[in-house]
Amino acid sequence: MFKRVLVEDWTLYLPFVSFFLFAAVFAVVTVRAIRLARPERTRLAAMPLDDSSTASRSPETDNSPLP
Repeated sequence: MFKRVLVEDWTLYLPFVSFFLFAAVFAVVTVRAIRLARPERTRLAAMPLDDSSTASRSPETDNSPLP
């Protein structure tokens, strides 16, 4: 009987375990982001958001001078 109780009750703890795992990862990432040095924050803030290469540009959006 005790084995049956243990097998059926583990599913009740799964939402709590997943929430605490998510909260722990979120807390670690947040603390790490807060503790970044100023030069590192500036470097990361200056990174481009769109990594478009010359091969993927269309002629309408390509602002480079013609050769």
